[in-house]
Amino acid sequence: MIQATGTHLLTVPLPLEEGGLLDGAQVAYETYGEPSGENSVVLLHDMAQSHRALGPPESSAYQPSGWGRELIGEKRPLDPTSLHIISMNLLGSPFGTTSPITEDPFTGQTLGPALPPLTTLDMARTVAALLRSMGLRRVRALVGVGLGGQVALRLAALFPELTAGVVTIGAARMLPEALRARIGQFQQILWLDPEYKEGFYRHGAGPLRTMRKLRLEYLRLLYGREYLAARHRDIEAAERALEADAEDFAKIFDPNAWILMCLAYSGCDLTEYLPKVQAKVLLIAGASDVLAPPARVRETYHLLTASGVQARYHELQGASDHGALLTETRRMHGPVRDFLRRLR
Repeated sequence: MIQATGTHLLTVPLPLEEGGLLDGAQVAYETYGEPSGENSVVLLHDMAQSHRALGPPESSAYQPSGWGRELIGEKRPLDPTSLHIISMNLLGSPFGTTSPITEDPFTGQTLGPALPPLTTLDMARTVAALLRSMGLRRVRALVGVGLGGQVALRLAALFPELTAGVVTIGAARMLPEALRARIGQFQQILWLDPEYKEGFYRHGAGPLRTMRKLRLEYLRLLYGREYLAARHRDIEAAERALEADAEDFAKIFDPNAWILMCLAYSGCDLTEYLPKVQAKVLLIAGASDVLAPPARVRETYHLLTASGVQARYHELQGASDHGALLTETRRMHGPVRDFLRRLR
């Protein structure tokens, strides 16, 4: 099903919101399906995922790839028999796009903490730059999950003519205030670990214990007790599964990259940009999602409609924790397919 996979080098320096230019940025991507007219859909992943939406599975408990298997496929919401799907790795993510583990061509060393703080605006500009390099001036839709959903909305506000529609899954204008503060503190927590060494740790080493702790805390935000109880034999088995994920995550996900992704997520507030969106928008919320609670997603919906945006809100009932939104997508098949079909 994968038509193309690769890494594209941007030929124009990327302006960063915090100041300065990022020269020689690269973007990893995969595509599914064939381009035909304006049938391209851009798919943007969540904070700890990669652009490899269909896999293959990793040999670890932490699975950054394969998260889109229930979303992409024939008779699924994103059908590659009729759509050209472009799954991109967000700027700062350590799975092929420019991130702290990228080698600096001038020094031969990884960028590490030298890569400045990144925002959803920087990520949106990177997506737009890749689309331009592909010769795509307009796409059918931007589809984003979690952090990727925020990037999709920011991109639609930045370049209103770029897309006909936006679909967000588990995303709102900003995280709940308490979570913004807590996830924003992850940087300070890592800095306090002596193994962090101000970001100049040896690759594969560093603050592994703290990374395990932070990942475990984040996993408990992603999955509630009801979902875990339905998926595992008992709560002890569920806890072991979470701990195994956290253990492998600490070995795979670079701490400097985790800081950048956390700061982008916690620092995002799209309130002032929503009125600039001209595309139609479908907001999908999970009833038990604590990262994008239904009340916060509905609030985003009301802000959009008050600005004249044609927006829809669809809430998934039951155990719809943030991390589980893509495991059983049948409940969103109809709304997403209908939304994409009506776009012009």
